[in-house]
Amino acid sequence: MTVPADHTRRSSALAVAALVLLTGAAAVGAAADPARAATAATPAPSVSPSILSAASQAASLQDVLPASPPLTLTQEVTDESGVLTADGLGDVQAALDRLATGSTLQLFVVYVESFDGADPVDWANATANNSGLGVDDLLLAVATEDRVHGLSVDTNVPLSDDQIGELEDAAEDRLREDDWAGAAVALADTALEATTGSGDGVPVGAVVGGIAGVALLGGVGYAVYRGLQRRSAPSAPGGPTPDELAALPTEELDRRAASALVSIDDALKTSEQEVGFAQAEFGLQATQEFSATLEKAKADVAEAFAVRQALDDERVETEPQRRQMLARIVALCEGAADALDAQTAAFDDMRRLQERAPELLDDVEKRSDEVASRVGVARQELARLGSTYPAPSLASVSANPDQAEALIANALQAVTEGRAALTSRNRSVAVAHVRGAQNALGQAVKLLDAVANASTELAEAGPRLDKAVASISQDIADATRLSPSDPAVTAASTEAQAAVVQARVAREGGDPIAALSRIAAAEAALDAVLVPARDHAESRARASALLRDTLGRVESQIRATSDFIETRRGAVGPEPRTRLAEAIRLVGEAHALQATDPAAALQRAQQADSYAQQAAQLAQRDASAPTGSGGMGSNVGGMVLGGILLDSILRGGSSGGGWSGGFGGGGVGGSRGSRSRGGGIGGGFGGGGFGGGRSSGGRGGRSRGGRF
Repeated sequence: MTVPADHTRRSSALAVAALVLLTGAAAVGAAADPARAATAATPAPSVSPSILSAASQAASLQDVLPASPPLTLTQEVTDESGVLTADGLGDVQAALDRLATGSTLQLFVVYVESFDGADPVDWANATANNSGLGVDDLLLAVATEDRVHGLSVDTNVPLSDDQIGELEDAAEDRLREDDWAGAAVALADTALEATTGSGDGVPVGAVVGGIAGVALLGGVGYAVYRGLQRRSAPSAPGGPTPDELAALPTEELDRRAASALVSIDDALKTSEQEVGFAQAEFGLQATQEFSATLEKAKADVAEAFAVRQALDDERVETEPQRRQMLARIVALCEGAADALDAQTAAFDDMRRLQERAPELLDDVEKRSDEVASRVGVARQELARLGSTYPAPSLASVSANPDQAEALIANALQAVTEGRAALTSRNRSVAVAHVRGAQNALGQAVKLLDAVANASTELAEAGPRLDKAVASISQDIADATRLSPSDPAVTAASTEAQAAVVQARVAREGGDPIAALSRIAAAEAALDAVLVPARDHAESRARASALLRDTLGRVESQIRATSDFIETRRGAVGPEPRTRLAEAIRLVGEAHALQATDPAAALQRAQQADSYAQQAAQLAQRDASAPTGSGGMGSNVGGMVLGGILLDSILRGGSSGGGWSGGFGGGGVGGSRGSRSRGGGIGGGFGGGGFGGGRSSGGRGGRSRGGRF
């Protein structure tokens, strides 16, 4: 996963505080939710002589405690020890949101078990530098078994030394009580009070805090979500320059390219949904320019994924070639983001969401009831399918009703919060909730549609298997008749016969989709080795027939996998997205070759089939992983799993809309991260600063730490 694509907290600056809490095995047994671990933020005081003593005591434990080297942060809260309960995580996230919305500061938290004997301040500074944190970014590292902490702050952070000391004291008081979540909350609230004179935050923060208690808002897996770039920011393209990219180590450039792909892919998905809403309201002609912009951006991103796939294949590039390709990925993603961002103001003007917020909230509430009525039907259908088909054939949709139900609940809660914002005359916040509710409901519909589609696909698979068995049986007979002594033909015929056996088992209750895939591959292989023994016309006709069947099956797999990723994009990383993009590209080539060279087209379709299956497997792996490639996993759902981060939308809405999560001024975060005050890129594709803010020379003198 790449360095964080962080939330834009304010237009003037980005402040990130990462609280790294390092905990021991004794705490692991507590009721925690490691899949939703997040980082708490706190600024840190200066180095004192006691740090060396604390570090030496920690070193004495390094042989018995699991040690963690300095980290590269990929999420706001990283709980490697599992010490945060679900409620604690909600409290921490609410505090992070209050701080971020009410000040220029942002906070991250990480829990590990040991600093490996390192000085806690050095450890914290190294983690901050690894993560590319900027001038206003704070990092608190706490090792609870070592019982030491380090607070990393940039020399130019807009806090006095006394204020930094107050932040450390607030966190340290809670750390002494083993109140890990409380330390992050205390630090964040003290930082907010230091910068605003009030710990109560601003209205947006209050709204965010109310929802964050159920883990709906932001932070979790922030590497997946970009910050919202403000409309008050410069309109010039905000991407890294070639010189900035050239200065990065290859490993860091690779991380940023991966982050860029995930970020812009999410932005495109949000943009498609927003354009769909607009088309339904205003028609195709009124939205033609936005659709054209979206298609061009999609083409650029498709090229970027193709470059990523080339890097992932078996060919080995030289170091200069690899760097050039990675820089190309970033440039393509930035270009697509610029194109989307350039249309955001016009798109918002067309939709007039602030004027129409009350009626749109009413509409979401009404539609939520309609969609909710489908959840029970979907559960019944899955139960029926489960009695006939094995679990693997339903893996991609088995959790859909639960996820849809969570999204519907989230949408209704957003409606409630949106109406509260209208009552308090905060229409920009209401608009953010409109967008969050619409996106959540749209994903719920897609999830329930996927169950219905799976039912149809499985029902149709039986007759398709019968047809495939008949076709490949003819090939097997031809192999015996035309080339009985050819070893290649014999091997292909043996595999074809095994595929027929699997198909017949599938007809009696096995996995028909897997059987179809195997039998199609076996038939194509057998056809290929029989070409010399058949006449040209027969080979061409058989290739054309097999191509049609293969394309139909592969395109169905691509649709299903695309829906799976879109509705779980908060957990799905770059690898499955890259494989899916390659499958789509190869299907396009197959269609282009279909009329003139069906054999070559069939080869492309078979390659697409392989990549589509890989994408499906990798996406399911990411979504079910304990911590997920996107920083979350199987224990989270609703808006978080779906990648709808209301705190990102709220921060965009609080200043009148923000830059796009694609079109729509928020969506799931901006199409890129905003620039931090220090001149570096404060997240998104930058993931930190390109030479700004947190260089090794910028941290040290004001960072603090010690024993608690």
